[in-house]
Amino acid sequence: MSLIEILKEDFVQYALFGSLLIGVLCSILGVYVILKRIVFLGIAVSEVSALGVAIGLFMGISPSLTSLLLTMLAVLVFWIPVKEGSISKESIIGFTYVVAAALSVILIAKNPLAESRGLDLVSGNLLYIQKGDIVVLAVVTVAVALLQVFFFKKFIFVSFDPETANTMGIRSSLYDFLVYLSLGLSVAISMKVGGVLFVFGFLVVPALFGFLIFRRIPLILLGAVVFSVVSSFFGLLVSVRFDWPTSPTILTFAGALFVAAVLIKSVSGALWHD
Repeated sequence: MSLIEILKEDFVQYALFGSLLIGVLCSILGVYVILKRIVFLGIAVSEVSALGVAIGLFMGISPSLTSLLLTMLAVLVFWIPVKEGSISKESIIGFTYVVAAALSVILIAKNPLAESRGLDLVSGNLLYIQKGDIVVLAVVTVAVALLQVFFFKKFIFVSFDPETANTMGIRSSLYDFLVYLSLGLSVAISMKVGGVLFVFGFLVVPALFGFLIFRRIPLILLGAVVFSVVSSFFGLLVSVRFDWPTSPTILTFAGALFVAAVLIKSVSGALWHD
């Protein structure tokens, strides 16, 4: 099957649009995840979102609704500042991830419908994405992009130095909350079709690429977005062409691309110094 024939298929087009939107959405927020040094938060929020889906399937109610509500609750808890001398935020995040993962397994095992979708919760299945999912993803992506347009400098300032931002009259807690809110909403929406691995992977790998290649934050964001687009497009084509699992194939392609970038930069740096 040729490239043109693959792209003519409706389900491939939907999967492509979906993966591109999730990639762009997660890569933007991934830059803040790296900046704030809260990488593990990404996998914890993704797992909580998966638990929300499992709860919805177990109770026979909307998985999207339960996932969204539980994810936003978790994000709110993670956003609340931790007092000095108490349990660290990293410990809370780790505890949340472990409990959410364990409960997800239990609920999936005890419900036939949830069990049939258990693998999709982890690895996702972009080929099942519907037009309605794309519309919702597009709306959320535009909303997050608009927040970047209007509050980009404040987001960056607060991420780097919240104390100084406060002394300059910038309400760091408000802008920090907007970042966490965007993260929670984006993960909950993306999890439905992308799965835990895909969402977490695109929160981390594109942003790492951006930081590897560039030094200025605007270029890092642009590099992360471009990386996610390239990975999603070619990874999806490879998965369809060879009939491989979609999300894992895209992530593997992204990982290979990142490793290649690291090697090229290392070799070029060594040659430059020589």
